[in-house]
Amino acid sequence: MSIRSISAAWLVGASLIMTAALPSLASSHSPDVKTTKPTLAILLRPETDASHRVIGMAVEERITMTGQPQRLTLTAPVRFAGIVPIGSVVSDFTVADAGGKVGASVSEVASAAGPVRRWISDRDLTGNVMVRYRLPLTPFSEGGPPYGMKAAGLGVAGNSGSVLVLPEIAGLRRSTLRWDLSRMAPGSSGVIAGGTDILIAEGAPEALIDRWLMAGPLEAAQKSSGDRFNAYTLGAPPFDATTMMAWSHRVYTLLADTFGYLGKPPYLLAIRALDAPSFATGTASVGNSASLITVGSPTYLPGQDVERVKGTIAHEMTHNWVGQFGDRSASWFNEGLTVYVSATLPCEAGLRDWSDCANEIGKWARDYYGSVARSWTMKRIEATPFAREDVRRVPYGRGMMYFANLDAQIRAASNGRRTLLTALRPLFEERRAGQPLTMQRWEAWLDRERGPKAVVLFRDTVLEGGMIVPEPNAFGDRLRVRPTHWTIGNRTFDGYEWHVL
Repeated sequence: MSIRSISAAWLVGASLIMTAALPSLASSHSPDVKTTKPTLAILLRPETDASHRVIGMAVEERITMTGQPQRLTLTAPVRFAGIVPIGSVVSDFTVADAGGKVGASVSEVASAAGPVRRWISDRDLTGNVMVRYRLPLTPFSEGGPPYGMKAAGLGVAGNSGSVLVLPEIAGLRRSTLRWDLSRMAPGSSGVIAGGTDILIAEGAPEALIDRWLMAGPLEAAQKSSGDRFNAYTLGAPPFDATTMMAWSHRVYTLLADTFGYLGKPPYLLAIRALDAPSFATGTASVGNSASLITVGSPTYLPGQDVERVKGTIAHEMTHNWVGQFGDRSASWFNEGLTVYVSATLPCEAGLRDWSDCANEIGKWARDYYGSVARSWTMKRIEATPFAREDVRRVPYGRGMMYFANLDAQIRAASNGRRTLLTALRPLFEERRAGQPLTMQRWEAWLDRERGPKAVVLFRDTVLEGGMIVPEPNAFGDRLRVRPTHWTIGNRTFDGYEWHVL
């Protein structure tokens, strides 16, 4: 799953993100009295109990306001990504400037992305302003996107969007976000989507949103920061963390070499092991080359094993290269192509056994063929609430089947000289050069590649819900398909499964 579902209003405005080594905490968080433009410096301080376990988050925001005095407005979604409470659970909220503490009115307003909590200072402010507040950790729950800040071992990890209340100030184009680990267990370190403990954002403060955060006694895959691939594990996962992170590095190299168009981009993989059994879930931050994987500790749940975790990691990392459509929600592409690649490419490269890929393909196929929504249109599926996971996952399997067939057709037409990914590379390169991948561009590419009938077939099956029948050699020549059926509740569904030759 990618993080595209997050409120668009909270993802707009980033123009440049970079990481840097800054001076000491005191000097980097002190006011710059010479500044002529507003700035924002945010400090994240995990709060711990006597045993160093994280029990909450304290946030300190130093805002330098320039120009004429004005009321300060800060906002946060009531629920980040529609899932994690934030605006509704903020406590101990204070605002102060050189004149002392300032009261603030609080209200809830509607927005296109959902309810927003708004704080407005009771008087005009200028100069150096300090905002402080606290947030509880997100309670443990099985499954679901890992956006919330949750305790893992003696640390904490989650998404920056679940802890930030941001100011609305015209001209604010420089923000920093960093950790204060003074209350954490000895030996703790912190990372913020980029491999270091500080993030500098040139652009609107919303550029700080959608950043995976992790702090605590971290196990690192690399010996020093600055590597292209950076991986960290927090807590005690039910697998060897060193081995898993080394395997993930090989997947990163495989994806970079196979897709080609991005070179070897900086990438952060963060793995957190919660202090309870939990299904492996993950979410990718596509625009920021990072993903957070959540697993349980100390054991797997029934039906879960190390291969399930590998599949999740490969899937979330693949999102970085598949990317997004630019003019609409297109889960059949964003998720479907990601599923197809992550369920096949590691086996083609010898990083997974073909029997594991066959099981993964079968799982996604069942989510498609075994769903009551398998013949629904994409428009109807995407209008369905996220709580209907059985419906929202249909595009994953539908897209996988479509791209498996398309790959088989391209290979056959070129006598094996070309694959789906080599055919798609010009589209990816054009997107990287600034031309968004739109439905019009997609169908134009499909028409050039496979002809007008292929465009009609795409619309009939992927968009309108016509059933996709797998090509005999879909998923390559190591697997073979055969019909099957499943009984779910009081209904029986016809579908397919794959076996290793």
